[in-house]
Amino acid sequence: MRAAIYARVSSERQEKEHTVGSQLEALRNYAAQHGMNIVEEFTDEGYSGARLDRPALDRMRDLAERRGFEVLLTYCADRLARKFVLQALILEEMEQFGVKTIFLEGGAADDPLSKLMQQITGAVAEFERAKITERNRRGRLYRARCGEIVCGKVPFGYVRIPRQNGVAAHMEIQEDKAALVRRIFEIYVKQGLTLRQIAKQLTLEGTPAPKGGREWSANMVDRILHDEAYVGTFYHNRYDCVTVEGVHGQKRPSIKRTLRPREEWIPISVPPIVDLETFHHAGLRVKDNQKFAPRNLQEPAYLLRNLVRCGHCDHSCSAMATYRGANKSNHYYFCQHKGKTFLRERRCPQRYIGAEALDELVWEEVSTRLQDPDLVLEAHRECGMHGMDRKEASSGEQIQKLAKQIKLTVTERMRLLDAYQVGAMELAELQKRRRLVDAKLDTLNREKELLEKVAREQKQEVDVRRGLEEFATLVSDRLQHFSFEEKRKLLRTVLDKVVVKDWRVDVHYNIPLPRPSQPTEHGVSTTFDLCYEHRACGSL
Repeated sequence: MRAAIYARVSSERQEKEHTVGSQLEALRNYAAQHGMNIVEEFTDEGYSGARLDRPALDRMRDLAERRGFEVLLTYCADRLARKFVLQALILEEMEQFGVKTIFLEGGAADDPLSKLMQQITGAVAEFERAKITERNRRGRLYRARCGEIVCGKVPFGYVRIPRQNGVAAHMEIQEDKAALVRRIFEIYVKQGLTLRQIAKQLTLEGTPAPKGGREWSANMVDRILHDEAYVGTFYHNRYDCVTVEGVHGQKRPSIKRTLRPREEWIPISVPPIVDLETFHHAGLRVKDNQKFAPRNLQEPAYLLRNLVRCGHCDHSCSAMATYRGANKSNHYYFCQHKGKTFLRERRCPQRYIGAEALDELVWEEVSTRLQDPDLVLEAHRECGMHGMDRKEASSGEQIQKLAKQIKLTVTERMRLLDAYQVGAMELAELQKRRRLVDAKLDTLNREKELLEKVAREQKQEVDVRRGLEEFATLVSDRLQHFSFEEKRKLLRTVLDKVVVKDWRVDVHYNIPLPRPSQPTEHGVSTTFDLCYEHRACGSL
């Protein structure tokens, strides 16, 4: 009787320990004892049993369809598939091809009693697996809410201390790696190096990378600069992980991670490595760098890069160049929404904007206003009365809201103590819930401290603006000698955006500059109804 053997191991550990060899040996012995002639052996090593697209399994099914063997030997039913539905599909297919399936653990698949036991065992195993997974998930969430570090992977610079002697699992600082984290923040904030420059410097120095090896990348540095664990708050339950059945040829199913809403994150207090002020300044610089990253654009060609917006659809305008020869090119700003549809009637009607002409006109408008001290001083007074007041009011409202939440959390902690004193709660339960409340209170206090720091910095900005008359005089003397990079930095500081709609350009300032006392030579459109002449805009 012709027989085929199928064996499978699902994990790399089982693959390394050669457990597939023990299956094959047992199946060969069974075939020899019953006088079966083995036609071919099929083995899938490292493939999950929760899916059917396995190379050896596909070859075995193809051979069965060609009537290449009469008996299929496998160790047990879960070697064919982990899910009962998939097991039934394969067994039904073997039966259609006239193949008898025999399990070393369970007997022949066509025996009525064995088939019943297989169905019951498969259904119970699948249910038990789902129940264990759900219990494990809920248990991990409960332990995390009690302030325990339940995940094995912790941020660079920390080490996870497992649960021992009644103390929950927690994180401690690794001083050698923590010193490197502090150095990265200091280099980024104070020395002004980019992510790539920092990664290159660490690589050339031979500094060990977070995942081993000596080579650092910009992504590694970026993750460190964004991780809030370094200021004392580690978040659990940040991602929703879903198993995705990968394409044919992948051994294991992949995991797709999507970020959960922030209110579902579970904050856990950990020892801080970096102070809040340094972390805040690093975040501000990251946002600015993301907005004005050079990418692949030609730097000298676009003075208003990432400041121009479309007046029709309010999308950001990108920069592009068209080449007419080896040394000739034209530079434009164009609406990003312009080419997102094949339907002409739905395309943005905004035309391509000449970069050189727009840059020159906006620079003349801004430089004219900045050279008039009266304009700058009046702008400062309006800014102090309106813009900064709104920012301070917004910060004040957020601080008051956090203060109320802190007060409620303190009351909640007192109620827990009262419940323990009257005997309504055991000591172990009190300790767990107290850690959760303390972690929440610590997080709120840190957020309040950070908002107060931001409010103080905003107040310092208001104080600095009192010397604007001297600033205007200084700018007036140096404005004609500014380099391209100095011009662009100045425009980033004073401009919020430049909105272009057909032949009209609206210049939006970060501070409300009024009309200039002397009219400019060229009409420049602003939010104060200063419109271009049609002839002045013809070159855009």
